[in-house]
Amino acid sequence: MTPYYYDYTYMYEGGNIFADPPPILSNNPAIPVIVLRKEMTGYPNYGNPSGNADILYTGNRGVWTFELPSWLLFFVGGNAQLIISAVLDDHTGVPANRYSARIIINGSIVHDGPVPLVHGRPEGQQFNNWRLLNFTIPNLRRNNRVVIQNTSRAGADDWIAIDWMEIGIMGPMI
Repeated sequence: MTPYYYDYTYMYEGGNIFADPPPILSNNPAIPVIVLRKEMTGYPNYGNPSGNADILYTGNRGVWTFELPSWLLFFVGGNAQLIISAVLDDHTGVPANRYSARIIINGSIVHDGPVPLVHGRPEGQQFNNWRLLNFTIPNLRRNNRVVIQNTSRAGADDWIAIDWMEIGIMGPMI
């Protein structure tokens, strides 16, 4: 059997030359997006690339506020997302399924249960395996309050780290 090999333009098989298939592209209209970002700075060592992160130990609760300019609310219809970059501690002896959180945005619970996160790596250093959690903001306001409660069934010294949070506001009215 003759092997296949590629260069940038053509595929060769047994002496025959075949042109690569054309690319499949899209050119949808651009959607304007405004992003409000909070880089966490509560604890040095784990965040990426800043080195800092906020840490919620088992049973802890954290509150963060995103203030929107008043003129912006006039133009947006409330189509917004909260994105959280997070990871579990580096305590690999504690099963990841014991970690959970309740996440509340402007008084509405958007998550309550296990978190789809992994233990931070490399251990004891700046983590490089942060995961993104994405939630629709149910009622965008001028002052948006994000509450995260660590409801884990882990030990008192086990924690969830947050590297950054963003509110992305998108839509045709921006």
